[in-house]
Amino acid sequence: MENKYTISEIAKMFNITTNKVRFYEKKGLLEPLRNENNDYRTFTKQDIIKLQSILLYRSIGIPIKDIKNILNNSRKENCLTYFNDQWKLVNNEIDKLNIIRKSLESILDELYEETKEYKIDSKVLNIINESNELYNIKNNWQDKWNFNNWAKAYDRDIIEDKGTLKIYKNYSLILQNVYDTVKSFHIINPNILEIGVGTGNLASKFLNDSCSIIGIDQSREMLTVAKEKHPNLKVRIGEFLRIPYYNKCFDVIISTYAFHHLNTEEKSIAIEEMFRVLKDNGIIVISDLMFKSIKDEEDILRNLSIGQVEEIRDEYYSYIDFLISEFKKYNKKLQYKRIDKFNYIISVF
Repeated sequence: MENKYTISEIAKMFNITTNKVRFYEKKGLLEPLRNENNDYRTFTKQDIIKLQSILLYRSIGIPIKDIKNILNNSRKENCLTYFNDQWKLVNNEIDKLNIIRKSLESILDELYEETKEYKIDSKVLNIINESNELYNIKNNWQDKWNFNNWAKAYDRDIIEDKGTLKIYKNYSLILQNVYDTVKSFHIINPNILEIGVGTGNLASKFLNDSCSIIGIDQSREMLTVAKEKHPNLKVRIGEFLRIPYYNKCFDVIISTYAFHHLNTEEKSIAIEEMFRVLKDNGIIVISDLMFKSIKDEEDILRNLSIGQVEEIRDEYYSYIDFLISEFKKYNKKLQYKRIDKFNYIISVF
């Protein structure tokens, strides 16, 4: 005969109040049996397992309404939705707190320089304002290209390359070049991060070489397709402006056809983020749509149709000379290789 437990017994079991148990029952998370004679609640072993799950989900911040949906629908995709949402929320909060901490450090440095009393001045207020602006930039990036809707057709569209600019004509060559460039540095057992992993086409080359690689992407659907194609690939929700990992944990950062979705200001922030998670002797290899300079852009655009120019203006092509100056701030060298009219591969070390 199955054991039955009273509300007091299971509350004691988990070191919580009986009111908390009643609260979860009221929210529809628990459905204990009722004694026909006295209407007392009785809980089964399954109720105990469910309560344990509820408490654990709450301990990592999952909202009550999401827990209810998880318990009622255990399908993988349904559960992934809620846990991915929580992953993103937590990482965004960590990023926000890091910005605040950095701001406070600068303010404290200013205050320690004061000889007498603190007066509200422009320096401190500017520090706070700059932090707020940084947070807003990170928070306001939007996927105006709708990669979630593009995910299932992405590989096919790359092969067909219907655009008049033919930016994907050397797609396979570019992926191979990025892989070969990383291998040329002879890093032993590198821990690799790919930003904008997409459907996993580049990551698969490193997986086939038994490398440790994690792919992040802001698109849930892209990650779903990548996992379907490459079950052994570890994927996470993430983006250039908020890389969801601790400082100095990757030997290599790679990216293809993703950096051009950031404007100039966002690129600078993304570069700082990459160096935050990159080990001191690590390397960055990026292949993307670029021009050598603004003059190079003007020369190329002069020979394009209006439609082709509009297609370019829909993106944020990088400038090699700008990137050289940005990476120089971190005492890093940049080498570049031109693949075709629009595609370059840069190596930063």
